[in-house]
Amino acid sequence: MKTNLKNTALKIAITSLLLMGLTPSVIAGVIGGEVAEINDLQQTFVSNITIVAGEAQADTTIMTGIINNNMEAGWNLTVSSANLGKLNRGAGGIGNEINYEYIQLVKQSGILGADLVDPHAQLKDITGGSVNFDTGSGLATSATEDYGFALQISWKEDSSMLAGSYSDTITLTLATDA
Repeated sequence: MKTNLKNTALKIAITSLLLMGLTPSVIAGVIGGEVAEINDLQQTFVSNITIVAGEAQADTTIMTGIINNNMEAGWNLTVSSANLGKLNRGAGGIGNEINYEYIQLVKQSGILGADLVDPHAQLKDITGGSVNFDTGSGLATSATEDYGFALQISWKEDSSMLAGSYSDTITLTLATDA
């Protein structure tokens, strides 16, 4: 019994000494960082589209672009037409304008953020001056990466067109969807 008592006392003494000398230090800290917002639009306008007098044209590309966006609410691309959906020669008017009226966004490549609505192939009436192509009211679970698109217009046959240069000014604005 004396040996058991001695061994138990010795074990307690050694454990006590070890705990006093080997008490761990605990330090906690918060680590992290921020991911910068990305809302980037690159575009190339087609400055010399082919127009054939007296012939209808379908799906004529007027510009191409790439969108990168990492906002949870998605993105909204506003397309504005200075001539309210017309290619004008001079001041426009009969014989001097081509009414394209509608514009569509056609996806060509890349990745739309997961859980967003793809605006691909939506035909929008631009006669009011501007339209929005947006990614819906959902919340993205991943970023939109290199979403390549084309904006296209179409028009009906018009044999009254006079010779000359026809144009419109298109403005694009990319914003976070609300």
